[in-house]
This record gives sequence, structure tokens and C-alpha cells, in this order.
Amino acid sequence: MKIMSRDFTMREKIMLLVLTLILLAAGYYVVVDQPIRTAINEAKSQQDELNTELMLLQTKAASLSRMQSELDSIEQDGGLGKMGSYNNSKAELDELNQILKDANTYDISFSDVTRDGDLIRRSFSLTFSASNYDKAAELVKSLCSGEWRCIVSDINVAGEGDDLNVGSVNVGVTATFYETMQGGKADSGLPADTSAAADAAGELADSSY
Repeated sequence: MKIMSRDFTMREKIMLLVLTLILLAAGYYVVVDQPIRTAINEAKSQQDELNTELMLLQTKAASLSRMQSELDSIEQDGGLGKMGSYNNSKAELDELNQILKDANTYDISFSDVTRDGDLIRRSFSLTFSASNYDKAAELVKSLCSGEWRCIVSDINVAGEGDDLNVGSVNVGVTATFYETMQGGKADSGLPADTSAAADAAGELADSSY
């Protein structure tokens, strides 16, 4: 069997070289260039999303910081209300209900009362929703500058989106009403005097020597 063969002409060699270069370029585009471009575009998109999220978090942090500064200013300026005599819980609850009448919804949960000498602490948790951030800030400030002494120890604010300045907000507050035993009458709900208990424990420890 005779195998026919012949040398490629110069034209054919050039065409094969061009075809090879085209195939190499196409392979490079599909295997290397396109995946790199896709990865770069995805990275840019993620960076834009992170920058947007960071900006919104910074806005949220600034809003919360401004609210806390205003509350600290009320305390420093002596804007705190008076301490009612024990048991002042009904008047305090009435004040909370009056303050929160402009809230969309709210829920109040009181925890155990604590006593330290003549000082009574009545802590509570409050959650409420307001039409916007400014209304929420107004309600929290009213809580701290009301008739009865109340100090907020923690605030959490969440909006419908990441921007607190847009739409309604949900607020969680941990706070304490302060009362005094001066002028108050003891009842079954009055806790033990922790300071007196500590002193008694110290005296017992001393007497054991």
C-alpha cells in the first residue's frame, strides 16, 4: 500500500500557523482570561456590597451613639426625675404607659426588685416599635427625663432595613426605676436589704475568731 505524502506549501503553513494561534488564543480566553475577569467582577461586586453594608453600620452606630450621648447629657445635667417612695410601681407603670402612648406597640416586663439600704432598684425590660427613629429617640429621652428617676443601661435599635433613618424601628431597652425607703412602707414584696445582710455576714465571720 502506497501512502501518498507531500510537503505543505508556504500558504498552507501560514494558514496552519494562524489557525494554531487562533486556537491558542481561544483556549486562553476560555480557560484563563474569562474566569479571571469573572472573579474580578464578582470581587468588585462583593466589595461594593461590603462598602454599602459598612456605611449603613456606621450610620446605625452614629445614630445609637447620638442617642446615648443625649441620654448621658440628661443625666449629667441633673435632668433625672425624683425618687419615689417604695412602693411606687403603679405610678411608674402609669408614666410608662403615658410615655408610650405614641408608640406603635410596646411590651413591658419588670424583673425582681433589689434593695441596698434605703435604695430600691426596680429594673425592667421594654420593647416597642415606633414610626421612625426620631420618634423612638424622643420616647427613650422622655423615659429618662420623666417625673420618676429612671436610668437606661442598654439600648438596641433595629430598622426594617439596615438604615435606621428610613421606615419604622423596633427598640429594646433595659432600664431601672429608683425608689427610696424614706417615706415608704414595707410590704411582702420588699426584698431583703443586701447591705444589711452583708454586714451581718461580716459580723458573724468576725465573731467566729
